[in-house]
Amino acid sequence: MDAWLDPIMSFTQSPWAYLIVALTALLDAMLPILPSESALIACGVFATVGGFSPNLFLLILAGAIGAFVGDNLTYAIGRWAEPFANRHMLKGERGKRARERAERWLTERGGVMIVVGRYIPGGRTAVSLVAGMVEYPIARFRMFTAIAGVTWATYGVLLGFWGGAAFKDSPLKGIAAGLAAAAVLTLLVELIRRLVTARRRPADASRPHP
Repeated sequence: MDAWLDPIMSFTQSPWAYLIVALTALLDAMLPILPSESALIACGVFATVGGFSPNLFLLILAGAIGAFVGDNLTYAIGRWAEPFANRHMLKGERGKRARERAERWLTERGGVMIVVGRYIPGGRTAVSLVAGMVEYPIARFRMFTAIAGVTWATYGVLLGFWGGAAFKDSPLKGIAAGLAAAAVLTLLVELIRRLVTARRRPADASRPHP
């Protein structure tokens, strides 16, 4: 292994790695510009190099906790911003219809939207904010964000572990392979979401507005 990778490997094998993974996942839920998937994948890669250190279970736990807390903080921000949104963003007949449409979508398929949204950068933030603004039931939101956080963290860590196993002598190639696979899967999820949304629009449009 290249000597300059030794400090990175030492860091990923320290307890600080779990904290960074959790914080990155938390902040990424509110600011979708942080590389939370990248942190999970990189740590998963170095787990293969370091003989399962960092611990895969602890990495998944850290990522899931960070994602859950971040999604719920974003939901709280949406609840806090609801009066402002009602006065400025959702006012008038058009705004009222937009709110009703969002409420209907979340009522009919909120669980799917919350879980799938976690795998789309920016999508997780938008879904959580809107859920807060339309007062989606908090107990259901927490249940679905818990499911989303665990499955998302598991997916990210195992992608990294796969990349590390495929390129044992080159961690950077393992990270690149994991990130490329994550990008392809994200594009597929977004494509499927757009196709489903496009198919549902005619049905939504045909419903009478109050």
